[in-house]
Amino acid sequence: MNTTTENYAPFIESDAHAGSEELRAQMEETGYLFFRALVPEEEVLRVRKDVFELCREAGWLDPSRDMMDGIAAPGHEPLMEGMPDYMAVYRHILKVPSFFDFPAQPALAQVAEKVLNGNILIHPRRIGRVTFPHLLSATTPAHQDHFYIRGTVQTYSCWTPLGECPRELGGLAVLPGSHREGFLDHTVKTAGVGGTGVPIEESDVLWHTNDFGLGDALFFHSFTIHKALPNLTSDHLRLSTDNRYQRVEDEIDPAALLPHFSEN
Repeated sequence: MNTTTENYAPFIESDAHAGSEELRAQMEETGYLFFRALVPEEEVLRVRKDVFELCREAGWLDPSRDMMDGIAAPGHEPLMEGMPDYMAVYRHILKVPSFFDFPAQPALAQVAEKVLNGNILIHPRRIGRVTFPHLLSATTPAHQDHFYIRGTVQTYSCWTPLGECPRELGGLAVLPGSHREGFLDHTVKTAGVGGTGVPIEESDVLWHTNDFGLGDALFFHSFTIHKALPNLTSDHLRLSTDNRYQRVEDEIDPAALLPHFSEN
């Protein structure tokens, strides 16, 4: 994966107080909206605490360090989505009330309502990630969410780290304007989370990304190409959540009404 600095530029920041027309115009132009400190810090930290308590119980965290720092237990095998030991904990995370309720935070819902210009439905299929260090092969490849979401193309994802997320911890990067290319063939197969992506010639594109602070949030269209950045830290777990919003009356795939991995 190419992570050289010349292929990355900062996100264009958006104003949550802007009107619906302005935010929709920005979304149409770039395919994403990036907000600083959109969600109150205490709400992010509440979810972080609840999730890390489960991680600590599972032995994923260093017991000698502050739990909220998210330091991986020395010598613990790095895990990823799909592994039995990971999934046993993840299914409990999905049931944590603060985690499930997070996408209904007023600040997030208000942005979604402006972008969609109507009454919104938050997909019940909440998704979370606990990204271990020392497992670069698990990094999610470049893809469009519509490949997985289906339903109406007017579905918007919101990615939020549950804690500060500098570049080295592995945030999210988007390819600005890529939503205007329409739905693309997903022909790339990788070992990363999701496992399917679109072919990208890294030397020819300029991704947008940032260090994420507490409460920062990134919204993007279902056709916007995006990817995870690898967790390059030596010992930190990265927590994040991504959730989807659409208009109540629009088409939805039945799977989006079920918990994540309920089909397995």
